[in-house]
Amino acid sequence: MSLGSINPLSAVIAYLLAIITAELLLRFSPAIARSLSHSGQSRYHSVDGLRGYLAFGVFVHHTAIIWSFLHTGVFELPKEKFYIQIGLASVALFFMITGFLFWGRLIQKGRDFDWLAFAVSRVFRLYPLYLPLLVLVLFSVFHIQGWTLKDEPFEVAGQILAWVLFDRPDINQFPETGGLIANVTWTLSYEVFFYMALPLFGMVFVYRRNWLQVVLCLLGIYTLYQVVGWEHSLKKHILMSFLGGVAAAYWVRRPKLVAWSQTPVAGIIALLTLLLILTLFRKSFALAPLALLTLVFSIIASGHTLFGALTLRSIRWMGEISYSTYLLHGFLLWLMMQRLPLVLPIDNKDPLVFVSLAALCSCLLIVISSLSFLYIEKPGMAAGKQVVRRLRQRTRRKAPAEQGVEP
Repeated sequence: MSLGSINPLSAVIAYLLAIITAELLLRFSPAIARSLSHSGQSRYHSVDGLRGYLAFGVFVHHTAIIWSFLHTGVFELPKEKFYIQIGLASVALFFMITGFLFWGRLIQKGRDFDWLAFAVSRVFRLYPLYLPLLVLVLFSVFHIQGWTLKDEPFEVAGQILAWVLFDRPDINQFPETGGLIANVTWTLSYEVFFYMALPLFGMVFVYRRNWLQVVLCLLGIYTLYQVVGWEHSLKKHILMSFLGGVAAAYWVRRPKLVAWSQTPVAGIIALLTLLLILTLFRKSFALAPLALLTLVFSIIASGHTLFGALTLRSIRWMGEISYSTYLLHGFLLWLMMQRLPLVLPIDNKDPLVFVSLAALCSCLLIVISSLSFLYIEKPGMAAGKQVVRRLRQRTRRKAPAEQGVEP
């Protein structure tokens, strides 16, 4: 395998290894099997399966980037369109999933939308896994630097705080600190912006009362965009991805469109469209590829399983652990591809050695993600629900007390 000839077959093999690993875990781990059965009640089971392919696709994308980096010393997109799009298109579809699920819930619930549960659940969804990962990053940085401070303590504290808010400045002058996790947290900034802007968009399009409210909310959205974008450089063409999910939320509420989307013809169109995107485009965040991805996603959201590919038990589990897969794969690749060769006498530039390490990472990633989901993500989500219950109980106790007080 030469530098410029990364074959798509390598990605297929990596997916097969991941799927086999997930299936073995389901077969031999009762805890994982129980967890999958408990989560199998989702209304959008095809979307749940899609997550598994997407998260692993980003891993494949970054593996190709590392192969190039080892030979050129430059982190840049792969030369092959397939390896570009398997990462970028996956991220675009992840944003569509977010837009689809939460906008769909908003237009379904209307004024009954539970904003308290929404806010708390988002915090407890993102941070329980992210904070331990940040600890690993800090440990790695200071361990490599011999536990010496190269910046002032307040500077380092500010750098860490920026990381807590999903920015990625260099910590303690460690070059390209974000590279330890493949800089994956850039997408979380977009997710957070969407979460924060959702109630404002809701007041514009769902709860609209008068034009003054609309104008004030639009100003609020613009201000929020500037405040978040000042730190994270939000790009409008990337934010357009969420609109694909919003469009799909209306698509699945049209019975005729849903009926067509579940036909074999629609499935063939979706697969052919995906093939076109993976082979013809170098960008995902542009009008044409986003429109095509929106069509594909709308078909999947309507319940098409792409001829069973989205409902495999192993793929559904990979979808369940997709956040762990996405968040942890960069650190795993850094350890295996850049740190391990410093300890063991192996040449990571050798094609056979690199492929062997990538294959090992494919299996390890599913195992590690499964463990982090069971013991970090899942308890974190449960803690979020408990916090919501406690807040509601406190509100209920406070309301009668206030009503009993004479003015």
